[in-house]
Amino acid sequence: MQPFNQGAARRQTGSVVINAAIALSLFVIILVGVELGYLFFMKRELQKTADLAAIAGAEALKPNDCGAAQNAAAINGNQNIPTRLSAVLVSEVTCGNWSTGRPGPRHFGSPDVGQKLNAVLVTLTRTPALLLPMLPGNSERLITVEALAVQSQPLASLTIRNTLVAVDDEKSVLLNAIFGGLLGGSLNISAVGWNGLVNTDIRLLDFLDQLKIALSITAGGYDEVLNTQADVGTLLGAMIVALERSGQTADFVITALEKLQAQAQIPGAHPLLKVADLLNIATGTDAGGLKTDLQLFQLVSGIVQLASGQNAAAVTLNVPSLAGITASVKIKIVEPPQVSAVGNPNLITPGTGSGTGIDDPHRIYVRTSQIRTLISVNLSNLGNAISQLGSTATAAVSPLIGFLDSVVSLNLGNIVTSLVGGIVCAGDFCPISKVIYTSALSSPIDISISSGNGEAFVSSHTCATDTSKTLSVQASTNIARINLGKVSDTVFSSSAPVITAEPVPIIEIGFQEARYDLCLIPILLGPLLCSQPKWRNASGNFVAGQTNGVKHVISGFGLKINSAIGGTSTSNPLVYIAPAPENLPEIDAPPFDGTVDPSYKAISSQSLVGGLGDTLDGIQIDPYASSGGGILGLLLNGALDLIDNLLDGLKGIIKTALGPLLDPVLNKILDLLGIDLSKTEVSGRLSCNRGAVLVY
Repeated sequence: MQPFNQGAARRQTGSVVINAAIALSLFVIILVGVELGYLFFMKRELQKTADLAAIAGAEALKPNDCGAAQNAAAINGNQNIPTRLSAVLVSEVTCGNWSTGRPGPRHFGSPDVGQKLNAVLVTLTRTPALLLPMLPGNSERLITVEALAVQSQPLASLTIRNTLVAVDDEKSVLLNAIFGGLLGGSLNISAVGWNGLVNTDIRLLDFLDQLKIALSITAGGYDEVLNTQADVGTLLGAMIVALERSGQTADFVITALEKLQAQAQIPGAHPLLKVADLLNIATGTDAGGLKTDLQLFQLVSGIVQLASGQNAAAVTLNVPSLAGITASVKIKIVEPPQVSAVGNPNLITPGTGSGTGIDDPHRIYVRTSQIRTLISVNLSNLGNAISQLGSTATAAVSPLIGFLDSVVSLNLGNIVTSLVGGIVCAGDFCPISKVIYTSALSSPIDISISSGNGEAFVSSHTCATDTSKTLSVQASTNIARINLGKVSDTVFSSSAPVITAEPVPIIEIGFQEARYDLCLIPILLGPLLCSQPKWRNASGNFVAGQTNGVKHVISGFGLKINSAIGGTSTSNPLVYIAPAPENLPEIDAPPFDGTVDPSYKAISSQSLVGGLGDTLDGIQIDPYASSGGGILGLLLNGALDLIDNLLDGLKGIIKTALGPLLDPVLNKILDLLGIDLSKTEVSGRLSCNRGAVLVY
């Protein structure tokens, strides 16, 4: 039998006591932790209740009424508050105005003069029952939570487009010339490809998301994407990837974009651009406000024009012959378009004073481009028209010459319309006659067209309900001008004054000196027989061939037009009204799938081409005396009664000749660039209730 070890027993007893004390302490800590965890849980649930109540209240908030918001917040809060806590009261809900300009941290307070209610603050103070009331030292604790929710502001968008319905083979050739020229090279896109661009929409958000990746922007919102410089090739590449990812774009559309991109990637060909110069998107617009669709052709056209507008030089287009008439065309993008705009209509300053309309810093504004075009036309191939002009001038030449001889000393002597033999003669003894000649349209005619632009901006809106809403838009157009005659290349200077065309000679009237070498009387005493006439050349010798004879210009007719096209500037209010949702869609509504999209309205009924008839009626044709060498001199200021009929006839012939020329030029070139304002439309979209967001 072993002896009892008293020291060991004491050590065991002490160990048990220590372990028990440790266990009891741990148990107490666990109980305290459970109580604290319960309190944190209750605070989290109470915070969640306040958050949801604030959002519900903000969504129901009226600009000048807090009652509906308080009731909505209280109802929502009582649906979510833990059962052991007292109900949410309307007195715990406060309405006010939230603005980053207010002191932090809430940036919340009573509305200032001119401000509206836009935020709801919910403050809940509760004392949850204790989970372990018997725990020594445990006492009830007060919990206070706050939640501040702000209404998501309404968003309005405008989109401008050209109603280019279909592209045929002829238009595709012109489009290739125009876009190829603007990009500094040549293009070969089929009519199918161009039609694909016209009939395809691209979602703005998808484009900007892909552009963000292409520009390696990893932080920041869409404001940085819009204001980061990129070349045309990068922008077109982002479109291609975005459309390919959608999985709904035809291959020929992608092929057309790839051809444009290949031309745009010529090294050093184009400057860097900012998408913000093309798309007027309000600062801070979230992704939801970018879920709008743009016509692909309009976006591509805007980017190409924006790039060309950065260049100082005009672009020469390789345009094929129009109606059998050769024409060289130069264009300069004076002001690029802004094809889409998104912003908060609540921030727009109403009225017509300073800082309103297009001068409003918060404007929602779109416009077409302003383009200056110089067309130099060679009409020498218009054989019939030239014959008519020459015949008309020759028929009236006698009274004209008499008129000229009475005004200035031309020493014309006896002028004849054709050389005839009058006496028997030989060599130097044959008389010298002055034979009239007329030539028409020998000089190119310059046509300068300064396109007026169309613009539109949101002027007001109403949001009675989510589905009953209106958007008022003010559209206006500026006068387009045409200058026809002799126009200098200085028209492409952005600082050039008002353009004025100088007269261009369309008919030249003069004489050549001629004589016969021999005129004899036949043996049978018949009519006088003469040899072939000879014409005095520059050396003073008489040689065969009228074309070798020196021409002495007597007078000329100068043509010019300096006129507006299409009437006057217009101001046209456009009103978009729902409840029919297709008339005023939501920002993120899909494209209209009908034949005519009712959300698009024409900004003007005046047609640029339709106004040409009146413009050509204003042709100025005036007779001039020559200062030599075929250069038109001082306008004769005498009585023109003798040649009124001639001038009227010339105007009719010129109008007939130029009309078929100008129509295809304006229809097929300028129209493709969106210049004809009667074919320009603006779409309005408005989202009134876009929910609410927590800001505190």
